[in-house]
Amino acid sequence: MKHALLCLVLLASVVSASAANPTISITPSPVVLPSGSVQQFTASFSDGSQVQSCAWMTTGSLNAIQSTGASTATFAAGTLKATYIVQANCRNVNGVPATGIAVISVN
Repeated sequence: MKHALLCLVLLASVVSASAANPTISITPSPVVLPSGSVQQFTASFSDGSQVQSCAWMTTGSLNAIQSTGASTATFAAGTLKATYIVQANCRNVNGVPATGIAVISVN
């Protein structure tokens, strides 16, 4: 009985810790794009909480990313064929921050 109680206490600690530290998922990822094309990305919190805001960044000096809403952005691929990263630094409505990435291959 003591072991079962200990397991429940440990499980509750893990669940509450993961709920306190949600992660960001960016979709779609990975994605393959032709050079010069555009792709919309969406960020969401792993705990289902609402995204309040995101700051978007991308690698590659010829690429661009523009926020189109609290949780969305449009990526414009440059002409250099390579693999790039899109990063979203977001906060949920409770003020909890999280960062997520997406991988883009420009062909």
